[in-house]
Amino acid sequence: MKRKQLFFKLTSLFLILMAFSGFAQNKNISGNVTDETNMPLPGVSILVKGTTTGTMSDFDGNFSLQVKPGATLVFSYIGMETQEVLVGTQTNINVSLKSSQIGLDEVVVVGYGTQKKSDVTGSVVSVSTETLEARPRTSLEQMLQGTMAGMNITVNASNAEGSTNSMLIRGQNSISASNGPLIILDGVPYAGNLSEINPKDVGSLEVLKDASASAIYGSRGANGVILITSKKGKEGQMRVNYSVSTTFNEPVNIPSLMDGKTFYEAKIDRGLATTLIEDQGYEEGRNTNWVDLATRTGQTLQHDLSFSGGSERTKYYVSLSYLNSEGVSVGDDFKRYTLRLNLDHKLLPWMTYSTSTQYGYYDRSGNNASFSTAFSMNPLGIPFNEDGTQTLETWDDGVFVENPLSGLLYDNSDITRRFTSNNSITIDVPFVKGLSYKLNTGYDYRSRLAQTYRGRNTRDGLRVGGSLDLANEYDEDWLVENIVSYKNTFGKHSIFLTGLYSAQSEWFENHDVSAEGFPNDVMTYYQASKASLIEPTATYNKQTHLSQMIRANYVFDSRYLLTLTTRRDGYSAFGSDSKFGVFPSAAFGWNISNEKFLENSNKINNLKLRLSYGKSGNEAVGAYSTLPTLSSVNYVDDDDATLFGFYPSRLGDPSLGWETTVSFNAGLDFGLFKNRVRGLIDVYSSKTTDLLLSKSISNVNGTGSITQNIGETANKGIEFQITSVNVRNDNFQWKTDFNIAHYDTEIVNVGLTDDEGNYIDDVDNKWFIGEPISVNFDYVFDGIYQEDTAGTPQGNVEAGDIRYLDADGDGSITTNDKQIIGRKIPDFVAGLTNTFEYKNWTFSFFLNMVSGMTQSNELLYTQDNDLRENRYDVTFWTPENQSNTYPRNDRTASVNPRSMKFYRNTDFIRLQDVTLNYRFPSETLKKFKIDNLELFTNIKNLYTQTDWIGLDPEFSDTSGRQTAVPQTTSFLLGLKISL
Repeated sequence: MKRKQLFFKLTSLFLILMAFSGFAQNKNISGNVTDETNMPLPGVSILVKGTTTGTMSDFDGNFSLQVKPGATLVFSYIGMETQEVLVGTQTNINVSLKSSQIGLDEVVVVGYGTQKKSDVTGSVVSVSTETLEARPRTSLEQMLQGTMAGMNITVNASNAEGSTNSMLIRGQNSISASNGPLIILDGVPYAGNLSEINPKDVGSLEVLKDASASAIYGSRGANGVILITSKKGKEGQMRVNYSVSTTFNEPVNIPSLMDGKTFYEAKIDRGLATTLIEDQGYEEGRNTNWVDLATRTGQTLQHDLSFSGGSERTKYYVSLSYLNSEGVSVGDDFKRYTLRLNLDHKLLPWMTYSTSTQYGYYDRSGNNASFSTAFSMNPLGIPFNEDGTQTLETWDDGVFVENPLSGLLYDNSDITRRFTSNNSITIDVPFVKGLSYKLNTGYDYRSRLAQTYRGRNTRDGLRVGGSLDLANEYDEDWLVENIVSYKNTFGKHSIFLTGLYSAQSEWFENHDVSAEGFPNDVMTYYQASKASLIEPTATYNKQTHLSQMIRANYVFDSRYLLTLTTRRDGYSAFGSDSKFGVFPSAAFGWNISNEKFLENSNKINNLKLRLSYGKSGNEAVGAYSTLPTLSSVNYVDDDDATLFGFYPSRLGDPSLGWETTVSFNAGLDFGLFKNRVRGLIDVYSSKTTDLLLSKSISNVNGTGSITQNIGETANKGIEFQITSVNVRNDNFQWKTDFNIAHYDTEIVNVGLTDDEGNYIDDVDNKWFIGEPISVNFDYVFDGIYQEDTAGTPQGNVEAGDIRYLDADGDGSITTNDKQIIGRKIPDFVAGLTNTFEYKNWTFSFFLNMVSGMTQSNELLYTQDNDLRENRYDVTFWTPENQSNTYPRNDRTASVNPRSMKFYRNTDFIRLQDVTLNYRFPSETLKKFKIDNLELFTNIKNLYTQTDWIGLDPEFSDTSGRQTAVPQTTSFLLGLKISL
């Protein structure tokens, strides 16, 4: 009822505000806009400076709008220089716009500094804040989905926090180490969840993809770098921005499991015994939908308030944010409170102090229902007692009976506090033009206290007289960087030199307690001292980095560009013989459109060729990985006393060092037809060597494996991205953004050789030379035997048994018949966004497309012979229904004797975001002293086209398709206001 009231209130507010749109009249201004050749320019944007009031020129370049006499008009057009005109007493204004390399003078962050976009030689892609705000979401990663070629973001489950995401830039380079990108927040490496950052605070976001761009971060840039810069204040009077949004989430794509009647009859057909509860439930027509009991309509409420402004000396940005998210899983809740202060202050004309500081409070308290149990629980089970309390055991089998809702009875508190601060002093050295020094420091402190108590009202707690778990965790990172820069222009020559010396230290500490056996449940998790059994544990980790870097950028006549970078990194976790690594790179750029033979072109406005080659690294291992370790084991002596013993569990290797990636990139940036069509094409090839892999050794050493730098992978791909303004006139604009990427990583070797020294496959780990890193390897399904048959490659079979493909044709089914069945990473990833603007209305939709990935589907698994767990409701083979899709319903192993899995393609096309926005006319708002007012709605995951059976084709973990929280369709309604 409350949700309906909220919806009707917001709808009423929308209609009331709409009624104001016809108010307020000002001075009428008309005029004409032309180019340098006096040709009329249609679709020119004319805005009243400092407001959202504006219009566009018509097909003949004419325009008309109402403004106040003291207003300033801003004329802007793609491919032309922006021009401002003071209205004064004028009623007719004619403007001639000059051509420009629009967008090329835009400043982008490239790491340890900024550059004009036209001077960038590496593969650097920027994501605008407008793009992010067009997809309002709890998680920044989900906002980034489909925004650029080469970045693949996968949602692995649905949760309240929006943190179940994985990111890959240009696919996988490493086999066993992390393939995730390095994230830099306000100049400092960021190791937390992106869900802890308020997306509304993001001012700019750049992604460094090739070696030239990412090598500046040396040992951590092999998988790409994401640079996030928070918003800054601007000179001018204080501006207040407030937004509020509420989202309703409904679980979707829930697989069709057996109901109670079907489940019972399947057991009877299989010849299995049934229990008393199952018999009673069948007779009573009981059908417990456990997934339905474990889910709900989720709701998210978010408030954001910010203040920004400043003077010539001091600029500030302050924001406060509150997020309360209830996931679709019952008991899954997340609250986020953030406070941010960004300040830039000129201490002296040549000295500036800056800070970007955020304090976050994150509440993840509560346990949600178990979906691994909900999907598999017997539909004839009983969830609640007659008094409404939960049943501890849902049916009388004795196995797999814990109530999926039991986690809701746990007392749980999980609070994280985080303080992140980046502070710097920049000195523009007097008397030396272009020379500056920056002392940059970063500090990140995180504490987490998680407490859980399972009382006697739970199955686990009842067995041991109550149990608790306490976790105290502390993380602290600090960074100090000394950055010297020199930037100057001499005639046609421009140089930009950067030198860096930095040190970073990170430590982690936790103190945990597990205890059980308490006199009562009254004190919950505050009674560890009263436990009959208590087990404390503690962990401490520390690692440090020491780095030096030098980069030189040279530009000649805005045509020829050169970037040279070398970085030397030291990492404490590596062996004494290889703590330091050197990572050089070089890049060349040619602004072809600045050549004389194109300077008068009306069709080609921007054309730049980029070439780069470089080396970057992957730390890939944690602290102490190169040191030998001992593990403890208890034993009993002759006096029956328990003693502690130790054995070698890992061997040390002082030569262990970085995985190293060497890559080549060729790119072409283009802008056509007065830059109404803009885009880029990138092709790349890379090799990663010295992979950190586990090598099998004799157990006489105390352990059967050792981690070493062995193996090699190769990665190649192509990326294409284009933006086009298809239609643009005085009232309407249609813009399309499209990107597509293909990447293909294959294994060159994994360090195993035959007797002749040739590299061979590691079949046990499913690593095959010449194949992708992640593949499926299994027997191939070849149909169903339709009758009893003797002497098959599988021996004697019965009708309804699975038939395996005799791949090698030797007349028998052996392990040699296993085949590679598709890859586990996509072949193509694409995104398509269309945006339509009509007067004050904006409508957009985003299609997300993934192709070429195959996963095993555990919902179709056949090996639960006793049917103690529920399963996907399949149509079994029967003598009357002799299909070639699924075997007979039989408990014997002969149906699928080699436990072959069922595989399906996970290709999908998803209508992922649909957004409608209305911006109220500024003439109306000025009467109420409001600068801007917008209402917006957004629908996420409206429709998915796929052949996959299960929760969602995007969920990457095979088992997660049975255990993960289901995908959701979301409806959002929000409001933005600026004063």
